[in-house]
Amino acid sequence: MKQLVSTVALFISLLPNRANGHSSAQSTPNVAPKDLYNTLAELDSILFATVYTCNPDKAASFFTEDLEFYHDRGGLTKSRKTFIEQLKKNFCNEANPKLRRELVKGSLKVCTINNYGAVQVGEHCFYVTEKGQPEKLDGEAKFAHIWKLENGEWRISRVLSFDHKAPGSDAPTVTKELHDTIAHMDSLLFEAFNAHDLPKLQAGFTNDLEFFHDKDGLLDYNRVGEGFKRMFNQNNGISRELVKGSLKVYPINNYGAIEIGSHKFCHIENGKNDCGIFPFIMIWQRQADGWKISRVISYNH
Repeated sequence: MKQLVSTVALFISLLPNRANGHSSAQSTPNVAPKDLYNTLAELDSILFATVYTCNPDKAASFFTEDLEFYHDRGGLTKSRKTFIEQLKKNFCNEANPKLRRELVKGSLKVCTINNYGAVQVGEHCFYVTEKGQPEKLDGEAKFAHIWKLENGEWRISRVLSFDHKAPGSDAPTVTKELHDTIAHMDSLLFEAFNAHDLPKLQAGFTNDLEFFHDKDGLLDYNRVGEGFKRMFNQNNGISRELVKGSLKVYPINNYGAIEIGSHKFCHIENGKNDCGIFPFIMIWQRQADGWKISRVISYNH
């Protein structure tokens, strides 16, 4: 199994500590140490007590300059500057409704990203107060934050905010057409993987690919390709199978889609078939020449 995890470590499986500059996010364990979990949970709480108020300078301190914010309804917002301008527009006007966020108890999870930081995933609810009206529950959503640890400071570099729906709603937030399209693209990508067809496999990724991996840190397009090549050269029959029923798809307006699921990788080790199941998150971008993966978060190995 150790060899399997090491082999899969270069492929797809699935966010400023002002109080405590721990470097533990850059250690080996897959499940974050308790102190790291508590640090990011505290920062999460402080962030959301700040971000929906008219305090742009303090809000900006939580994000990297090259922030990317993927939102199912709002699409992609690039750069901290643009995001803070949007916050000012929405929350520095007394006439606008007031927003409060509440983390869903027990939903928060943290995993390290080696030599980078950590990924934090969870669910939250939003409450709205309109002028002269009592506060009311307005909706719920899921999120994934990639936190970067740099010079002892924790900041969010990538945000995924998706599955926004009305309170208690069971209605899907994705069309059947989009779900089936991404499921089909997933199958084509991994047909190439199972055939060990490197050119076809690499064609499924954007040139600016970012691959966040708990073991290997942040990898770019070229390093991912090099990892595939080494993997296939081992000739150990490595293959991937999507875990039935695990696939979830969420739209990103004017950009593409988020794919979340679990998959099983198997290879031959000591004459026996050795398998492991891992979760994954992938962001698909719809380009002029078709669908390609632009971002990957791979964790919990």
